[in-house]
Amino acid sequence: ASSCDQELQSALEEAKQPQKDNVFIPECAQGGLYKPVQCHPSTGYCWCVLVDTGRPIPGTSTRYEQPKCDNGARAHPIKTKDLYKGRQLQGCPGAKKNEFLTSVLDALSTDMVHAVSDTSQSSSHVSEPDPNHTLEERVVHWYFKQLDKNSSGDIGKKEIKPFKRFLRKKSKPKKCVKKFVEYCDVNNDKSLSVQELMGCLGVTKEEGKAETKKRHSKNLFSLSFSLNSFKLMKSG
Repeated sequence: ASSCDQELQSALEEAKQPQKDNVFIPECAQGGLYKPVQCHPSTGYCWCVLVDTGRPIPGTSTRYEQPKCDNGARAHPIKTKDLYKGRQLQGCPGAKKNEFLTSVLDALSTDMVHAVSDTSQSSSHVSEPDPNHTLEERVVHWYFKQLDKNSSGDIGKKEIKPFKRFLRKKSKPKKCVKKFVEYCDVNNDKSLSVQELMGCLGVTKEEGKAETKKRHSKNLFSLSFSLNSFKLMKSG
């Protein structure tokens, strides 16, 4: 299904045409979702919709008053990656955003390789990886644990500061750094969950190994090698 943002753009274009002033124009929320209440001003009708598809919920239509709608009504559980599909990173369009995400993941991969290879560090810093995780997922989970000092399951305002410093130091293009944390914080609660960090860095299970290799195979190969070496050292 197309996101609300796409439908909105199409509707606005159509409304510019002659005799098309009655076109329904959807109201959108963040991340390409629909607002739970939609209205058609020229008819006075409002109704509830599924926020992920915009499909009207039967029996909810009212005229000249707002219906009571469920803010979380969805056709299916939303995937983290879909939250970022229609989300714009200010000052960082398409190709630049891809370059930026690759540079962030490369830098994180390198840091994890060094941490895993450093025998002076306590082995407790490197937990056993989930066998279902791709290498990129392991990198993000590892970094999230470094930031989540109080093990609350969220990176709070103070804990985000090292992430901001890391972005400024190791990522390019620089314009993409400025609003990146706000871009990640999809529910605007001033903290980041591991799902938000995965989603905004573009790390998803659907990405697959071929895409992972294409994006930054060199560091991931090094990471894989280092992790295997580390495991052998531990078992030895």
